[in-house]
Formats: sequence, structure tokens, C-alpha cells
Amino acid sequence: MKKWITREKPPEHLIDQVCLQFNISRLLATILHSRGMIALEKIQKYLSPKLGNLSDPFLIPGMDQAAKRILMAKENGERVLVYGDYDVDGVTATAILLKTFQLLGLDATYYIPHRYEEGYGLSNEAIEKIAEDNIDLIVTVDCGISSFEEISYANDLGMEVVVTDHHTIPEKMPPACAIVNPKVMEKGNPSRELAGAGVAFKFAWAILKLAGVKDSTFLASLLDLAALGTIADVVPLTEENRILASAGLKLINERKRAGIKALAESASIKGDIGITQINFGIAPRINAAGRLEHASKSLELLLTDEFEAAKLMASELNRINVRRQETGLEIKQEILLKIVEEGVGENKVILLIGKAWHPGVIGIVASQIVDAYSRPVVLVGVDDGVGRGSARSVDGVNVYDLLFSCKDLFNDFGGHAGAAGFEIKEENIVHLKKRLNQFANDTISLDDLSPIIKIDMEIDPSIINLNLIKELQILAPFGEKNREPVFMALGLTLTDVKLVGKDKHAKMNFSIGTNRLEAIGFGMGGQAGELKIGNKYDIAFNLESNVWNGFEKVQLSLIDIKEAAV
Repeated sequence: MKKWITREKPPEHLIDQVCLQFNISRLLATILHSRGMIALEKIQKYLSPKLGNLSDPFLIPGMDQAAKRILMAKENGERVLVYGDYDVDGVTATAILLKTFQLLGLDATYYIPHRYEEGYGLSNEAIEKIAEDNIDLIVTVDCGISSFEEISYANDLGMEVVVTDHHTIPEKMPPACAIVNPKVMEKGNPSRELAGAGVAFKFAWAILKLAGVKDSTFLASLLDLAALGTIADVVPLTEENRILASAGLKLINERKRAGIKALAESASIKGDIGITQINFGIAPRINAAGRLEHASKSLELLLTDEFEAAKLMASELNRINVRRQETGLEIKQEILLKIVEEGVGENKVILLIGKAWHPGVIGIVASQIVDAYSRPVVLVGVDDGVGRGSARSVDGVNVYDLLFSCKDLFNDFGGHAGAAGFEIKEENIVHLKKRLNQFANDTISLDDLSPIIKIDMEIDPSIINLNLIKELQILAPFGEKNREPVFMALGLTLTDVKLVGKDKHAKMNFSIGTNRLEAIGFGMGGQAGELKIGNKYDIAFNLESNVWNGFEKVQLSLIDIKEAAV
């Protein structure tokens, strides 16, 4: 049973003030206030996410030192290498810095590790290969903050390292010549939650500013890459991330970058490209290369200016993504069978092990199992004596902290609150399972695992119309920490229900007084048989419009439904 939590309704006089100041509806003003938007200045910045509101990049500690080191490399004619991660955030961040270094005329190349053969972040083997290529300076993006040993090794081989990252700060910082990580900033700082691509964008800005390059057009051209990485990495879409995502989405929809245009065509995206289209169409295709083959395929796609070449590369990524989906389905079916056989029991975390589970796919499957069982999930694929694990978690349970309690068992480990990954010796997995379950059972309550639906407010069905839906788009782009508004309506009579989409989804009609409402419950096909025509229900939903045969009409997108309390 999901818990519905309704946000506290703000005082009427404060709502009046916001409505008057910004000429918005009471409903919208109520949502803003209930989400912590109280100061008028903060509301103004939220409603108008302008690039001019981005803070000076040099306010991030280490930025000045890092930018100066890049310009020193240019002056000395040094060879520079951008060391990126293999996910969307890492690939876009790599592209941002490569484009910037090329503009400055640096001798620059890149290195992205093979996900399966090398794993996440820097490795001594990679450092050796890079040294053989006569690299003088390594610049990391979206990784490096936990690579103390590897950066020490790079220093021993005569190379310096600039770290740009956004992951959790470790107990011991690496011996880099400069470190740029907004996580060192105080909580509440507008730059603190930047993704790797956001950090790279700010780094590019700082470098150009220090170099005296006044090419605002070039910097603006990087916003689509910054937005892609920000959205795909599921960082909070608030503060500066909201600005980057909003400005970047406008550029993405212009389809000026050959790679993005080709990816949109490959994903059959014909209209506007929004958060949904990125998360379910573009980002999975970029990620697919790094998951099953090599992320360089995605990076080269984003770097090319030739559309015909981009179309061929996007088509290949599409084929890889289909293979990724098939592999993921096979693993998921095996895992669901294991859960049935082994049971979840009293454990607050699910940890399962499989032979040769592909490490590039199990993270996605872990997220699906989290959704199904509402508890943290750790999946470990074992091959040749080594386990590679991916962990995902529910809201309110920090999976990084869970795994950190067992950090001595890992060969390599990193991540954040919602997702983490590691490498472990096969013989240590049994100890991991025992200790992780013990720690989770001691620190996580059943209440922590109860799925929560945060309701913004109860709504009178009579005010639901297309104009209201259009006004709510002011709150977009939606994402982490800036979720699409969730409403509830109570005591609606169910007048019709039918299955659609191969019986996976349920279309429903409700009535209350003279109001008639159409709703779609995605993934609710299995619940449809339990619903009874004529009974009254309480529903939680998002508001959206649906276009059919050229006509646009209101549609409720159901999140949950339960029998009316009264």
C-alpha cells in the first residue's frame, strides 16, 4: 500500500502576495510555496531560469587553479587528455572539454575506459597506456575524486592531473594539481548539485574567461551537451541545473548538433524533445554503447559535424540499444525467478548474484527491481573470479552509505545516494551479503521502505482544463527534486474501465457531480480487474493533455488509485 503525503497548505495571505507579484493562479502559487518557494526573489529565479543567473564559475573552489593549469598547458605546448566516464554525463562532459580545448588550439585527445574490461574511473593500466602516448596533463570529467592511488601513479610517471568531478567527496583527496568538485561547497549553494557535464560547462566557461576569449556564441553552443548530461544523470533539476536544462532543451530542440538530430530521428522523435524523450529515447541510445561495447561510439557521434555520418552512427547505437534491451530482459527474468525461489524474507535489501550478468545492463535491471519491491537492490555479475555490482535505491535510503559500510571488501567503489557501483573478489561476496543485510536491517525501518506519493494538493475537478495544464508547464523542466505536480481528487465515481496497450495499461472514466474525467493508468492493467464500475475512488495523478485526431483534450495520468475513504 502506497502512502499519500499531502504537502502543508500555505497561509492564504502569502498565496495572495505571490499571485499578485507574478500574475499566476492560486493553484500554481500554492504549489510553489508548498515546495519551499517562499522568498519572492527565489520564486522569480525559478519561474524565469535565465543564464544570467548562473553564478561565476570561479566561485567553485579549485576552479581558478584548474583553469590556469589548462592555459599553462597551452602555453607550453603540452599534450592534454580528457579522461571521461562511459555514461551520458561522462560522454557529454568529455565532449564539452574537447570542443573547448580545440577552440583554444590545445593538442588534446581523450580516453574513456571500457566498462566491462576496465570498470569505472581511473586505473593503473589506463594510466600506463596514457603515459606511453606522451600525455603531459590528464583532465578527468565525471570521475577521479576517489582515485588517490591512480593519480599518485600518474604523478610518478611524470603526468599531472586536474580532477573535475561531482561525486561524493572521499575521506582522502587525491594528489591532483587541481580539484574542481562542487560537492565541497556548503549545502544550499546553487552550484553544489551540478552533474559532471555541468561542472565541465562551468570549467569551459572559466577557461575561456581566463583566456580572454569573448565568444559567448561558442559557450552557448555547449548548452545542449550540458543539458543532456544533467538530465540523464538524474541530479536535482533545481538551481543551476534547472537553468542549464531549460536553456539546453531550447538548443536541443533546434536540432543544430548533427549527433542529437540523428539520435532524435533514430528514436522516431518527431515533435518537441523534452525530459521524457531524452530519458526514454536519446539517453538510452547514448548509454548503450558504453554498456555493451565502447562509449567512444557515442562520443564521436556528439563530436561530428557531418549529419550523414551522424545518421550512420546513430543507427548503430540504435542496434546496440535493442541488444541492450534484450539482454536486460533476459537478466530481469532470471532475477525475478531467483527472488521467487529465494524469497525476500525479512531483509531490507535485495542482493543477488549471477554468473556473467552483463555489468553494463544490471544497473538498469536493478532500478526495475527497486520499483517492483520497494527496497534497495544490489546485483552482482560474476565472471572469472571477479564480481561487478550495481546498486540502486528507494527515495530516502542512501545506497552509497549502505555500501560504504562494507568498503573494505571492494576492489573499487563509487557512487551517490541513489546509485552506486563496485568491483569485488568473488570470495568476498558472501561476506558482503551478510554484512550488508545486517547493516541494512539495523539502520532501515519498514517505514523507510514504504512507497510514498507526495501530493502537492487536492484539486477541485471543476477547475481542470487545458489552460491550467499549459500554466503548469511554467514549472518545467521536471525531474529530480522538481517533480511534475501531483494532485489528488477524492470520491470520484468510476464509470468505465478498459485495457489498452496489450492489456498493460488501463483507460478509465470518472465522474463527480457534472464533471467527467478521462484517465490513463500506465502499467495498471493488472489492477483493472479489481476495480468496480459505480464504486467511488480516490485518485492521485498528473495533469496532461492528449491529442487525438487533431483534437486536444485533458487527460489524467494516474499514479495511484484506492477505494474512497468515505
